[in-house]
Amino acid sequence: MSELSGHPLDVATEWALPRAGVRRGLGSTVAAVQAAPLPIRLVLGVLLIFYFPAFTIQLALDMTTGRWVGSTTLQVITISSELFAFVTLIMSPSTRTLAFQCWPVWLPILVAFASAGWSYNRAATIQSANTYMTTALLGFVIIGLMPGFRSIVFVVRTMAVGCLLSIIWVVLLPETAIHQLTDPYQTVHAGLWRGIFSHKQGLGYFSGVTLGLLLFYRTSIFSAPVLACFLAFSGACLIGTQSATGMIAAVIVPAFLSMAYLVTRLPYPLRQPMFVKFGIGIGILGVAFKLGILNYVIVGILGKSTDLTGRADFWPIILKNFYSSGYSLLGGGFGARIADNMSEWSVDNGYVDKFLEFGYAFSPLIFGAFIAILWGAIRLVIANPAGQANTNIFPFAIWSVTLVLNISESNFMTKCLSTVLTSIIVGMVVQQTRLLSSQARKSTVEYRRVD
Repeated sequence: MSELSGHPLDVATEWALPRAGVRRGLGSTVAAVQAAPLPIRLVLGVLLIFYFPAFTIQLALDMTTGRWVGSTTLQVITISSELFAFVTLIMSPSTRTLAFQCWPVWLPILVAFASAGWSYNRAATIQSANTYMTTALLGFVIIGLMPGFRSIVFVVRTMAVGCLLSIIWVVLLPETAIHQLTDPYQTVHAGLWRGIFSHKQGLGYFSGVTLGLLLFYRTSIFSAPVLACFLAFSGACLIGTQSATGMIAAVIVPAFLSMAYLVTRLPYPLRQPMFVKFGIGIGILGVAFKLGILNYVIVGILGKSTDLTGRADFWPIILKNFYSSGYSLLGGGFGARIADNMSEWSVDNGYVDKFLEFGYAFSPLIFGAFIAILWGAIRLVIANPAGQANTNIFPFAIWSVTLVLNISESNFMTKCLSTVLTSIIVGMVVQQTRLLSSQARKSTVEYRRVD
């Protein structure tokens, strides 16, 4: 604390707000930035849908042979999104400044590219790192052109459209939108929806998060009649997938948002202690799950096995094979798919995946960036002033959900909605912290004048 000793607006994240960066950015404060024009929003909406990712198997997979044949459409979308992102960064000083302040996103990107130097599959690593960077840049463009709550509205509306498109695909093109017994892979899921996604887990996670966000933000996103329709669409998609991950997402998204919102309503001195209590509570739930106390909820209500459909049993086997592979120090390289050589099973755990890719030497950098994002998001909630709650709770809630869901899924640093949201929430922390600091300086000046 400094001149505003005890004032909540004086709290700023160290990583998000370098002093020089603040001074350079004051010429174009967040409050002064206008919403992006409609054509720009339409372009971003289309790009975001393809980066969910959507229409991948529909456009690039031969369903009769199970072989990837590529897609000119997807290649054009990828190149166009890269060009759009780079042009936006060049033409928009505020977006460029924002992006360069978001080191918790850039650090994993740099490590991903650097891992090509020792990668098990160098070409795959370079390609995967470029795809990851492009996906992250799309998030920066969204938060840069639509700062604050505007980006939340835009993303949630686009996600709702994704659920609607999935239902349309199920009705009109069930052979690709629903898992079939004739599929070249994953026939065990026959009859379950995948919509515009490649797998029922993709649609399950996506529709669960969408449903949770709509349940919390409600008419802040859509008018009541439209909201009711999209709640039904996202709920139908979730039911169609029968995804336990999606069901959990639909519960914990509004739960984390409500928890953070409750903290913002408390007097400033009570906010940090309340976060500690919440952390203890979440830790107790984790222990209860480990001890089997939550078996009734998982088996009886969700109808799923308590070993996360066998995942918890084969993770130790995968790690044991990795330790003896000779790659454990540096890792197999980002996107090099070294996990395919560790076992016959998919890893389906974001943390194990990153450890396999970056090893003992570099995975701490990745996980350190993840912790920094969480810490910055928590401090933003604690510093929240009146009128900013709906925006300032979003980074904490969404990143917490991402951390939880990556226990049974693996979508860290991939071409997916989670990566786009990561850039958005990091950029939002930077924007909102800059705004808080600007308000704090104004309050200090006014206080001194009155004094």
